[in-house]
Amino acid sequence: MTTAQAKSRFVTVNSVRLRFLDWGTEGLPPLVCLHGHTGQARIWDEFAEAMRGSYHVYAVDQRGHGESAHASDGYARDRFVEDLAGLVDALGLKRFTLAGLSMGGWHSMLYTASYPDRVDRIVMVDIGPEPSEAARSAGSRPPTPMRFDSFEEAVEWMRGGNPWASDARLRLDAEHKTKRSDGGGWTWKADPALFDTPLPDMSDPELMSRYWSALETIPCPILEVRGSESPLVSDEVLERMKAAAKDLTSVDVAGAGHVVTVDKPMEFIEATRAFMGVTA
Repeated sequence: MTTAQAKSRFVTVNSVRLRFLDWGTEGLPPLVCLHGHTGQARIWDEFAEAMRGSYHVYAVDQRGHGESAHASDGYARDRFVEDLAGLVDALGLKRFTLAGLSMGGWHSMLYTASYPDRVDRIVMVDIGPEPSEAARSAGSRPPTPMRFDSFEEAVEWMRGGNPWASDARLRLDAEHKTKRSDGGGWTWKADPALFDTPLPDMSDPELMSRYWSALETIPCPILEVRGSESPLVSDEVLERMKAAAKDLTSVDVAGAGHVVTVDKPMEFIEATRAFMGVTA
């Protein structure tokens, strides 16, 4: 995997300095990629490389994540959506494709419902308007450590929650999610405020209703990509999504958990090629 082609750029939107990776190429249709909760933009590296011959790809570190600044005004969904609106305006993107994994999918739905004429299509990765019953009732992992004595310890902790990614890809994800701590050892790049706080999207009826309402109004095609090992989007929820949306199809990636682009990056690319109109 070659990542030198991605240029790291920054823009200040809503008083937050956001970092995004610009893969080029000028003049091609834009594609904006949004990671998940406590994630970072480099989860899209393989996908961006595969798409960059057909799209001008932008992969964003959302507020409080990766190399972007932590936000003093918090992390409500509307703040992320406002950031996305400001970013695409700052880049001069009149119409573009969205790819959103996990919370990036929530932001994609809310943005497109508000700006339906701006989005050509959406790739939603392992997320829906509401979680499955299995996901709601699943026990939580132990609290996330905020410090590790070594990088290897951080990788080992991440492996405990992800048996599907290759060793090399998991380590790469860890490299971009962690940094050396001022007090020694390693810590996360993401804002500590984002950790070990239950996401309201998983239980708040008002938020889930917003997502369902957004899905019903979105006019563009949507591809839902599930990880076959992830319980988050059940068959029942998926069928309801297909009934609610104007144009939603789905595909499952075998052997992948929730973060499909990290767990099975090449398989994710193959699963999305036809929808993206990209030939091998």
